Amino acid sequence: MKWKKFKKDLVSLNYTVMLLPHSEKKPIHFKIPVWVLGLIFLLLLIFTGTCLFFAGSRYQLAEVQKEKAELEQEWIRLTEEKQAADEENELLRIAQEAQEEELKNLEQEARNMIQELNELIQRENEIRQELGLTPDAFDMGGEGSEAETTSPEGSPEAAHEYMPQSYQLDAVQMLVNTAGFETLSSESLAILMEDAASFQFIQEELCLLQNSLTEKTGEYDEYLSVITAKKEAEAEERARKEAVRTSIADTALSFIGGPYVYGGSNPNTGTDCSGFTKYIYEQVTGISLNRTAAAQSTQGHPVSAETAKPGDLVFYGSGGSITHVAIYIGNGQIVHAANSRKGIIQSDLYYQTPVKIVSILDD
Repeated sequence: MKWKKFKKDLVSLNYTVMLLPHSEKKPIHFKIPVWVLGLIFLLLLIFTGTCLFFAGSRYQLAEVQKEKAELEQEWIRLTEEKQAADEENELLRIAQEAQEEELKNLEQEARNMIQELNELIQRENEIRQELGLTPDAFDMGGEGSEAETTSPEGSPEAAHEYMPQSYQLDAVQMLVNTAGFETLSSESLAILMEDAASFQFIQEELCLLQNSLTEKTGEYDEYLSVITAKKEAEAEERARKEAVRTSIADTALSFIGGPYVYGGSNPNTGTDCSGFTKYIYEQVTGISLNRTAAAQSTQGHPVSAETAKPGDLVFYGSGGSITHVAIYIGNGQIVHAANSRKGIIQSDLYYQTPVKIVSILDD
């Protein structure tokens, strides 16, 4: 009985729609059940909600694609820098290997020269023993003219140096006569003269080789000095940047417990999240950050949570918008001006899901 009454009063209720034409014809009217109007209204709500949902999703997708494009550009830049550094290191390695190979060749040539020189000295001594010659002083045969040719190694180096080339053969013959030999065969004289000339030639070649070796060694030492200086400068720069990051984290930690004031920019008297990060960076690094968290997120370059370093900025938000910023201090911890109830506190990096992490410092 109740259902029949409900159906009669509500479900079967009709609305009469009348259309009045401009002509003198009778008006057109028809009835529309109330449930049809309700159904139309419900469909309009569903359609409107669906449109809003897809519009919001498309906006978020556009933001994600924009961030992806920025990350891809950053990745390409880093890849190009790494490739250039690798090529430079490869060229330096090749140059160093070439220098080392050249030094080895020079050292081997020097050892060969020394060995040949020792063999020459030994051969000369054997000839002297066969001829009965001694390295003592001998008379040149001229009136009032004497020349000493003493050498610690027992070689004819001094005689070859002091005597003119035209008198070397006569000097050798005179030395033989002084030693008690009346004659010396032409073959023995030729051998003796050849050894003297060879000895002088080897001495000159060895001197040139030693000079070249000294020059190459100096170039190699200079090359190593440049590499060492470059590595030391890079190490000093890395140490300086690490010290700056450590100072940012320590300064942020020193303000824990400070008051939160919306719109404030001094942690001593009260600050909000972006005012806190702006104050810390200006005090420690002299870098001027933008005033709001959303504006600060456009500075620097993005980094991942795995590669984040102390001093990087961590941003939070929802619905594609950034509403909060904190300072990363390492070990998965942040310092931030949370709210008026908590003030400046230390929190876990994932107390909320980070939207973005950026490095302001040029590492």
